Amino acid sequence: MVPPPAPFTSSYAEVLPPPALRERIRRVWRYRTGTTSKTTTLVLPDGCVDLIWDGTRLFVAGPDQQAVAVQLAAGTRLTGLRLAPGVAHRLLGVPMQMLTDQRIAADAVLGRRGCDLQQRLAYDAHPMRTLLAAMGTVEVTPDPRMAWLFAQLTGACPPRVPALARSLGISERSLHRHCLQAFGYGPKVLDRVLRLQRMLRLAPDATSLTAVALDVGYADATHLSHDVRRLTGLTSRALVRDHAG
Repeated sequence: MVPPPAPFTSSYAEVLPPPALRERIRRVWRYRTGTTSKTTTLVLPDGCVDLIWDGTRLFVAGPDQQAVAVQLAAGTRLTGLRLAPGVAHRLLGVPMQMLTDQRIAADAVLGRRGCDLQQRLAYDAHPMRTLLAAMGTVEVTPDPRMAWLFAQLTGACPPRVPALARSLGISERSLHRHCLQAFGYGPKVLDRVLRLQRMLRLAPDATSLTAVALDVGYADATHLSHDVRRLTGLTSRALVRDHAG
């Protein structure tokens, strides 16, 4: 995405990264608050890690186990890269369980690279261009097994954990260890998080909460509501009303 992307017209928008970077970056995004008052936004867990520039500092948003309410000042502009599955632990050089539920300054994770990138961002009118250019210079090979696992759990009929482990030729204990390193939590939690995201994608076209619950693999709407409450603190109806689509 060089030159910079066209201006975003909504408060939040995301697009695909340039083709050459899609093994490393899942989405590029911008978020802009209103100019008159502070904003509280609920960040939902999605199994991903983001590198974010807020106009002053560059930080890493680690994988969330539950929804997080974030307060932002009026006029805040965030620019972010959502890292591709199976990349974050290799790109950042630390296991993701060290970053779970945390927001950490980039230089604390990336060291000198993080400091240099933050300095460049401070003097650049197009932070997205700078972030993408920086990602293009980093030598990193995604973890194909963890990328495959994420894709399986994102699909319509995800296999259960024992089947995933067998497909990868490893034990369930080893799979759990790899998931902690790549995603910050084990495969069962990752499955719940990605099922929540599938529910949000399907809900706008579903005829009822029971229908969407069955579509994403729950036995009934009650089981869906239990997981929604655990992951977000909201009822299923409130989550769909405010965040689906």
